Amino acid sequence: GGGSAGVIVDVIEYHHAGLDHYFITEFPEEVANLDAGTDWRRTGYAFKAWKAGTGPGNDACRFWGNAQASHFYSIYASECEGLQGHPDWTFEALAFRAVEPLAAGCATGYAAVTRLYNNGMGGMANHRYLTDPTAVDRMIAAGWLLEGTVFCTPP
Repeated sequence: GGGSAGVIVDVIEYHHAGLDHYFITEFPEEVANLDAGTDWRRTGYAFKAWKAGTGPGNDACRFWGNAQASHFYSIYASECEGLQGHPDWTFEALAFRAVEPLAAGCATGYAAVTRLYNNGMGGMANHRYLTDPTAVDRMIAAGWLLEGTVFCTPP
């Protein structure tokens, strides 16, 4: 429930140097565990979103890719339902909430979150979610595929 204002959370990005994988989370217990000395380090990138179940838009389904050893997030009901019964994907949680982009991108007053895909480099799939255009360009230059704007979030 809650009003349309919603509860704003920070979705924090981590990187695992050994795997060269990226991971995002807004769950305080996960953030605490990752910060407490794992192989995952904060990249300095984060974006705002609404806490699942509050604010405008759709909740992001979070899936664990059993074969990919990687997470995938979507706010599209069709994608979430498509992965739900798939043997390669395990549903974990409703992670956060964001607004679907329009054809032209995010409406005024929202930040655009861009999804990139590593194209299986290193033998395992991984996605990265960024709001910084310079970082997006760097990833494309490194061979990542641009998948486009996937979330519109609070600025």
